[in-house]
Amino acid sequence: SSVSNAIAELEEELGVRLLERGRNGAVPTEVGERVVSHARGIERSLSAIEQEAQVETGELGGVVRVAAFRSLANHVLARTITALRSAYPNVTVDFKELAGSWGESASPSCDMRLHDTGSDLLLTLESVAHDAIFWELMRDEYVAVVPRDWAGSEQVGLAELTRHPLIINDGPCSWPMRERLRQLDASWAPEYVIIEDSTMVALAAQGLGVALMPTLTVDAVPEGARILPLDERVERVIGVAVMPRALRVPAVRAFLSVLRGLFPDGDVPALDTAGRPGSRAVTDRI
Repeated sequence: SSVSNAIAELEEELGVRLLERGRNGAVPTEVGERVVSHARGIERSLSAIEQEAQVETGELGGVVRVAAFRSLANHVLARTITALRSAYPNVTVDFKELAGSWGESASPSCDMRLHDTGSDLLLTLESVAHDAIFWELMRDEYVAVVPRDWAGSEQVGLAELTRHPLIINDGPCSWPMRERLRQLDASWAPEYVIIEDSTMVALAAQGLGVALMPTLTVDAVPEGARILPLDERVERVIGVAVMPRALRVPAVRAFLSVLRGLFPDGDVPALDTAGRPGSRAVTDRI
C-alpha cells in the first residue's frame, strides 16, 4: 500500500527500522514510538498555525483532545462541551474516557501521565497530575453509602468505620480516603476493592459493607441504600491538567477560557484565544 511504501522509504532515509513486521501485523519499534510522538507534535503544530490565523478572522476552529475519569466526564466535561459549542461553534472535542485505565494500580506510584493519554487536557485529580500544569476547579467531598437499615450514627465516624467492612474504589479516587483511614488505623484493610462505582453502591445496599465514595461518583442510590455524611471532611481535588506546549494551541486556550467561566472559584487563569495569558507564571511556562 501507499502507506507501507511511505514508511519503508522513511526507514531507508533515517537508516532505522520503525516497525517490527510479523504474521500478526506490524508494531512500532522503540525508535518508531519516539518518531510517532514527534510526528504528532508536528501535526499539532500545523493545526495550531491554522488556528492562529482563524483567531484573527474571528472563525476559530479545531479539535481539543480531552481525557477524563467517568465521574468528571459526567459532571464537568458534558456542560463544558455545551458551553464551548455556544462560544466557539467550530471547535470540537475529541474525548477519551479513562475509567478502565487505572484498574491495575491502587497506589499513587501509578505512572499514568497526561502524555500517555495522547490528549491536550486531562480532567483529573491533583494527585495524578504529575509533570503537567494543574489548575484546581473544585473539591469533591467523600460520603458513606450505607444499607437502608443502618443502625449507626447519622453522621458516620471514620474512626468507627475502620472496624466495619469497607468498600473502596481501586483507583486514584480512593487515595485521599485510603490515606486518612491508614492514619486512623495503620492495620486497616478494605473488605472489597471495586472498579465500578455502581457495584460499590450495590454491595452496600446488600449490607455487605459501607462504601466510601466521592460525592460525584454516586450517580444513583437503590432502595436498599442511603447516603450519609462523614464526621470529618475528606475530599479529592479536581482540576484540569495541561502540558505547557498545549497552551500554545488556540482551541486549547478556548476550552480553558470556557472552564474558567464555568468554575469562577477555580484556579484556571485568564487566558484568551490569542495567547495573552493573564498571569506571568503561565507566560513563563509557555
